[in-house]
Amino acid sequence: MAKLWIAALALISAGLWATPVMAQSSDADDVASVASGGGEGVDTALGKKGLEINTDGFSLRMTTRVQFRLTYQNEVANGNDGTNGRDFVNFRVRRAKTNFKGHIFEKEFQYNLLLNWASGGDRIVEEAWFRWAIMQYINVNAGQQKLQFNWEEAVSSGSQQFVDRGSVNETFNQDYAKGIWVDGQVGDDVPWLKYWFGVYNGVLRANNDFRNADWAINSEAFTDGVVDGDMMINLRLETHPLGEVARGMNDMRGEDEHSKILFAIGLGVNWFISGFNDPGIRGDTAAGTPASGRSRTSQDTLAVVLDGHFRMYGLSVDMELHYRHTEFHNRGRNKFDPTSNAGTANLSDMGFSFLVAYFILPQQLNVGVRFDWVNADEVWGGGGDVRLFGTRPDSSELGLSVNYYIHGDNLKLTFDILMVSQQLPFSLSSSGLTGVYNAPPERAAFAGSFDFLDGADHNDLWIVRLQLQWIF
Repeated sequence: MAKLWIAALALISAGLWATPVMAQSSDADDVASVASGGGEGVDTALGKKGLEINTDGFSLRMTTRVQFRLTYQNEVANGNDGTNGRDFVNFRVRRAKTNFKGHIFEKEFQYNLLLNWASGGDRIVEEAWFRWAIMQYINVNAGQQKLQFNWEEAVSSGSQQFVDRGSVNETFNQDYAKGIWVDGQVGDDVPWLKYWFGVYNGVLRANNDFRNADWAINSEAFTDGVVDGDMMINLRLETHPLGEVARGMNDMRGEDEHSKILFAIGLGVNWFISGFNDPGIRGDTAAGTPASGRSRTSQDTLAVVLDGHFRMYGLSVDMELHYRHTEFHNRGRNKFDPTSNAGTANLSDMGFSFLVAYFILPQQLNVGVRFDWVNADEVWGGGGDVRLFGTRPDSSELGLSVNYYIHGDNLKLTFDILMVSQQLPFSLSSSGLTGVYNAPPERAAFAGSFDFLDGADHNDLWIVRLQLQWIF
């Protein structure tokens, strides 16, 4: 492990000293904005924002984002019979995406299409939406986009401080969603209020992960158990009282403007209901299933996030506080005895994320430190005396990152180190545990003896990553 760190640091040092310092660009791959077109004839240009085509009544901007990464991971499970040795070194193309955006017929009729070549199959379409930009205060949208719930998830992967988002975000984000929504802004120079409100499908991420993940192209065969009455309502509010804080995880402003203090506060609320099928949480196979093919159990989850963002002189601070509550219900004639293993309590999870970054050289070299903490609830069943099931482990994450910007986000090197500690819950579910960076081992269940001593109670991960990103 020490040799890999030395090699990675040497590679970064060589890049810092050998690469010529070029003109920096503060323009990231901003897939949320739409370029305007118009004018007579055809105007084509290839610049720092990609390939742009403008004609009378039509505009197109095409950009491609690629991330090539080296990852080293060392896993150590502590305790009796701990599972050690699941370590790896891996090169991969983490992301390869092409974005098409612009307007058709009139500037207020806007479109966006984002294709993810690294996913393929029925997940190649990452975003596809149409927008009627009526006015500043209200715009109508339809299609699929990344849900506007929390800040870090909504920030483009091309504008992150670390090579990937943190463990809190990966525990609480609501992924992509298909539906209709409205958005708008109150205030011209100062965005006093920005809002997003929508109604969406909602697709269960997993039978032990009660969040939305509506990315795949779903059929309309309602017996497939994918879109059987699931729905989701989402609201996000933001205020930027001193001026707009750009969507990103650091202060990319140049020296001519970074002396201005900026901050923003955001609130996200998401309500999601769906059926699920996990006998480890609640099951009654004797009761059968409805005609739709879904089990006779359902859940509704209320998720809330409060986030804050501060920018000044190249210093940035980003914080998110998450709370999520899940309640389980029956469908149809399905019954359960709350004093038996077929009945479980509800779930309440919390998480906190804190990230500080500073540009040592404005728009060229920065460092960042993050701390993430997840308190994941364990289901209590059997009358509340025994912990039967854990959906994911409690965890803490401490990380250090270094970014070297050759041409802004369009060409950069990122190096980071993470130390992740997981407190493993007891588990009886056949679904197993879900984790951000791994599939965590499970602790043995307590069954009136000392069986719980047979499994590790902690699982620790050391993760080292080096990534090259280019956008054209």
